[in-house]
Amino acid sequence: MLDNTTYHMSAVILLSYLLGSIPWAFIIVKVFYSEDLRKKGTGNIGAMNSFEITGKKWIGIAVFILDFLKGIASILLAKIISNDNTTIISLAGFFVILGHNFSVFMKFKGGRGLSSAVGVSLMINPLLFIIWALIWVIEFRLIKRNVHIANSAATVLLPAILIIIPENLLMKLMFIPNFSREMLIFITIAICILILIRHIKPLFELFKK
Repeated sequence: MLDNTTYHMSAVILLSYLLGSIPWAFIIVKVFYSEDLRKKGTGNIGAMNSFEITGKKWIGIAVFILDFLKGIASILLAKIISNDNTTIISLAGFFVILGHNFSVFMKFKGGRGLSSAVGVSLMINPLLFIIWALIWVIEFRLIKRNVHIANSAATVLLPAILIIIPENLLMKLMFIPNFSREMLIFITIAICILILIRHIKPLFELFKK
């Protein structure tokens, strides 16, 4: 017989994945421009491709905000259902991004997970986003002025920096009670892998030129 924790975990995993799978970029571009985002530009179902295809900043911003809110909503949902169970909250963060990147509604195509990951990180520990953003800016402005390279570099380096950063600093900004350093590093690595998988194609195409 399943206990409450197992029920809660199963519910959060399913709801987070379905929430992440909502393809806001596809919906907005389809409604306002009658375009199939999967067949335009990079084919990525996210904020950047939405902006590049439509040329409208408000489209890109709207998609970013809605995808960002998916990350926030998944963590809030997990907190409410599980009463701050850190394992279940971590799974919510992972599965909402899995859904965004590999949407069941889009034949397992999707975005790259960055907008939703920002929402997840700000709900668990904003230092994750701060570190990622700093690396991104340095990489983009000082080394290679390419978004995909900057995204990938920041995503690769984030877990490494979390490992060496002072624990007291990391724990001061932890928003989830009893969320351990080890759990934070583990879920960060898992989410970073999801993001990097979706960057393989654009990086391959970039270096092939």
